[in-house]
Amino acid sequence: MLCCKQKAKHLTLGLSKTSEVRNAETKSVEDYKLILREFARDPFAVATVCPSSPFLARHLANSLALSSARVVVELGPGTGALTEAVLPRLKPGVRFLAVERNPALCAAWRKRYPGHDVVEGSVADLQQICRSQGIESVDCVISGLPWPSFDPELQKAGLTGVHQVLSPGGQMAAFGYHIGLLMPGFHRYYRMLSHYFSHVERLSWEWRNLPPAFVTRCTK
Repeated sequence: MLCCKQKAKHLTLGLSKTSEVRNAETKSVEDYKLILREFARDPFAVATVCPSSPFLARHLANSLALSSARVVVELGPGTGALTEAVLPRLKPGVRFLAVERNPALCAAWRKRYPGHDVVEGSVADLQQICRSQGIESVDCVISGLPWPSFDPELQKAGLTGVHQVLSPGGQMAAFGYHIGLLMPGFHRYYRMLSHYFSHVERLSWEWRNLPPAFVTRCTK
């Protein structure tokens, strides 16, 4: 009888695990469909056809001192692929704010993370957005924005906003795609970084992401 109970328990756990895997796969497919749809609508704003991989998300999260941060802002969180790696690294009581320009992606993120704050808006208005949320300064900024695809005015306005809200010594981590190195906007953006930050580092590549990507860490 005990043996039968144990088998039943293992079977139940196996079914539960299978259900979790199915839910994760369903969520992943839904994310792909949503991002692909929004990319088709506005490719310069979304600039990718798939969510960031867990490998890139961890790489980005590990590049910042999130465990000691008091205020963290994520730019362009999309459906939350990066958020999933960031939130577990934050201590209780840390203020976390996401800023997403795309209404559909903003709604998807809010549904996925109902206990956290997200504002629909542009990085160009970051200082005003932070002030409206009672945030005076930010320790870490995680960026999922397609900086190279932005025009010069938006690149400048966005980096100005990030610089304004970052505390002294604060950092921004952003990723770029391999193919983005061929874009004129990337080289313009990378040159701009040295005007806003005292230290800019291009970290190692994450080849397991599709497409391959690297992380840039900038310190104010």
